[in-house]
Amino acid sequence: MIIIRAIAFLLHFTIIPVALGRLITYKQTDNKDSAIATYIIGLFGSFAIFYVLCSLLEWHQYWNTFTEPFTGCFTALCIAYSVVIAILLIVWMVKDKTAIKASIGNIKKWLSEKLNQIKANKFLGIYMIAFAAILIVQLYFAFAYEINEWSYDDYDYVVNSQDTITTDTIAYVNYVNGEMPYTAEKRAVTAWPTYIAYLARVSGFEVTTVCHTILPVILLIVAYMVYYYISRFIFVDIEKQFIFLIFLSMTNIFGLYSHHASTFRLLGAIWQGKAVLTTIAIPFFTIYLFETYKNKFNRHKVMGIIMVSLGAASLTTMSALLLSIASVSVWIAMSLYNRKIVDLRYLIASLFGVIYLMIFYLLMSILIDDMQSDNKTFFKRGKDINWWYRWFG
Repeated sequence: MIIIRAIAFLLHFTIIPVALGRLITYKQTDNKDSAIATYIIGLFGSFAIFYVLCSLLEWHQYWNTFTEPFTGCFTALCIAYSVVIAILLIVWMVKDKTAIKASIGNIKKWLSEKLNQIKANKFLGIYMIAFAAILIVQLYFAFAYEINEWSYDDYDYVVNSQDTITTDTIAYVNYVNGEMPYTAEKRAVTAWPTYIAYLARVSGFEVTTVCHTILPVILLIVAYMVYYYISRFIFVDIEKQFIFLIFLSMTNIFGLYSHHASTFRLLGAIWQGKAVLTTIAIPFFTIYLFETYKNKFNRHKVMGIIMVSLGAASLTTMSALLLSIASVSVWIAMSLYNRKIVDLRYLIASLFGVIYLMIFYLLMSILIDDMQSDNKTFFKRGKDINWWYRWFG
């Protein structure tokens, strides 16, 4: 039973991101995304799909809240997301069956190329072994240390996620006394704690186990996939790429000194939304935008940018600031480099997640204010005119 639960959990970080990444990028003919970029796009694409469904059902939950708590939306979210992902997996298997059949051969070819490179350059093998050893050490401490790492942010993730499962609601419970409905706007518009609850529900693992044991190991591997992707962008020589990864690993290890540093978020509390944003989403998105702006406009790249932007926006409200800075900074840098204004369509696509987050934040703020006000309200709502209560009430 534990094996089945583990497989159900791992699917969300293996097959599903690969499938979604291929569906998002399969129409690319020129300047195709690398395997790592495709995987990361698929991973954040899954977050984006979850975010849209979560926001719709959360709105439905609050819209239908009057005198008594409105429950059942988390179960509906789990079912809706699972159905959507299942349909997309079937579509992927049908559309991409040729690439799926060729995948084993491609992996063998890639391994053969790497072995030939090692044979030709013994130092490369040494650098690879050194980096692998340092990574294993980090993975061990991610598993062994983060079990014991409890911070003031745990109520935002562990407690909120557990309340989501217990009450069958979305961002609805006071994490101190369990009061319902009670929500601050910044928690209402982020989906990461709810996604953790979903992972716990489908796998059967406890929320604490998901946050402090499983996610740290998986997300650390994903983070170093991104750092390898960055090293390939900076250096052409593979030897220099692994030297870069070794130095970066040592910097992360010896930079683990402050609760407010991204190095702590990487190696101490990577299950938190802002940690995923700063250690995985922003580094990848920044380099991916640089790579995209290098070439002529390709409309098939737009969807990938949108999905990463929206998926990153689902992690924390801090993404509104950091995504904006990253997107605009890259656009300005590439405009200066090319001595002309580069394509604005990429810029708009990269800010899609920020726009969605801000609109959702504004609407939820108004709705929550309406629920707390006895006088003038913005939305016209009432139990007597509510369609849900007419049909199901």
